Amino acid sequence: MNPNISVEAIGIWLEPLRPLLDPGNHLDWPRLTALAETLDELIAIHPIATGPYGHERSDQLRAIRIELARSGLLDTTQQPALFAVLAQFVCGYCDIDLRDSTGLGHGALIAHHASPAARRHWVPRLLDGELAGIAVTEPHGGSNPAATTTAAVTAKDGSWRVTGRKAWISRLTEATVFVVFFRAPDGHLAAAAVDATEPGLHRQPITPAGLAGWAWGILDLDQVPIRPDDVLRGDGMALLRNHFARYRPLITATALGGAAAMFDAVTAALTDRQTTGGVARLRDTALVTVGRAHAQLVTGLLGAVAAAQLAESGHPHAERWSAVMKAHGIDLADRATTDLMPLVGAAGFRADGQLVKIRRDLGALLYADGVHDSLYRAAGKQHTALTASSPHPVSGLLPVSA
Repeated sequence: MNPNISVEAIGIWLEPLRPLLDPGNHLDWPRLTALAETLDELIAIHPIATGPYGHERSDQLRAIRIELARSGLLDTTQQPALFAVLAQFVCGYCDIDLRDSTGLGHGALIAHHASPAARRHWVPRLLDGELAGIAVTEPHGGSNPAATTTAAVTAKDGSWRVTGRKAWISRLTEATVFVVFFRAPDGHLAAAAVDATEPGLHRQPITPAGLAGWAWGILDLDQVPIRPDDVLRGDGMALLRNHFARYRPLITATALGGAAAMFDAVTAALTDRQTTGGVARLRDTALVTVGRAHAQLVTGLLGAVAAAQLAESGHPHAERWSAVMKAHGIDLADRATTDLMPLVGAAGFRADGQLVKIRRDLGALLYADGVHDSLYRAAGKQHTALTASSPHPVSGLLPVSA
């Protein structure tokens, strides 16, 4: 692998867009370059694995995140939204499993909405590189949190005890803390920071078809205690909506980064084939595929940036943009790589190859953090049922898996 892969991702993909992405030159580009250089160094130590997966792979990913934290390169949510999006594009270019490697991920819910005591307990650990998971989805699906059945009852000591089942949970065994959504005793949707070592948590790992760098599966809660300081401040539905409005552009950028890496691998192979005389000239159909793929990936990235900046500004349509741009951006990444992969021939279809891994991971992202039909449908419902200036929450914008 090219030892400067992350740095080249900035030069090839981001620098040409810099006048549009950062017209006022406010972004800390040296910090982005430092992040890329550090990633290149860490990936040389912890090389990308394409399978089979297991604890060794997640240990490598955690080691990269911890070293980024030690280098002062972890985004503490103080960086502009644009920085977070571009950082995740660079991570995805290296390996889509590096999602959440440069920021707090779902831990941002704790940093922004937890009690002072919970923030003091969890945020320093997250900033040191530990991981937060999120438990929203249930077996009936994640697009309707109003149907959440996981519920709390009041114990004799006044604390709550939560029981229920959460499905399709990522970082199942690696997370230090889970942000769990459940029904409070009064019936409203609430969220709490739950220590991953609670004895009432039971895990059932399931092997995923993609995004297999982290453990994934079922999380059962059996009378898990929730103390007042554990409960996040605010309405659970509002917390979900605001969080995913900010989170989805990061996932979209990660996916587009992975697709961009495949684009560069394919175009390098095609160029080499011509240079060495393997082919006299490339077919017009191949050239059309390459040109179309580049346009798809660039426009997908610009859409993710727009969604992130709307969320950062608190725009009333931020959730809608975030959902539909996530669906659209990952659709584009998936289509582009589907079209590009045959251009490298049979060599691209090795089970242990990077290109096959990118295809698997993108396939998984069609379902993670919102199944795309649901996201498109919810956005379409908003556009047709209400005036353009009147945003309205729709359940389909919420995550199916995370």
